[in-house]
Amino acid sequence: MHKFAGIVALSGTVVFCNVAYSQSQPEMNEKSQADFEKADARLNAVYKKTLATLDAEGKKKLVAAERSWVAYRDAEAAFEADSERGGSMAPLVYSQTCLELTESRIEQLRKSAAE
Repeated sequence: MHKFAGIVALSGTVVFCNVAYSQSQPEMNEKSQADFEKADARLNAVYKKTLATLDAEGKKKLVAAERSWVAYRDAEAAFEADSERGGSMAPLVYSQTCLELTESRIEQLRKSAAE
């Protein structure tokens, strides 16, 4: 009886995996962009929270740092996406790079706010 349940569970997993991997490239690009946009919204919330903890001089420095960081993130993502220049995966690589860098930045800001 337990073997049968395991086979049913395994077959469901295989079906799920096939569905998960059957997305078209445009669908994967859209999903990746949506994931990045969610992370960017979280970053903005953490940024505002961090900014609120700083004095005038600290705020000025964080604003300058954040502007530079955004320029870096966008340039780095463009560089990474260049490996797929003209290809349908370029938007995916761009948004995935933005996502990874944004999540890292969220952690940096959280740590600095905690100190």
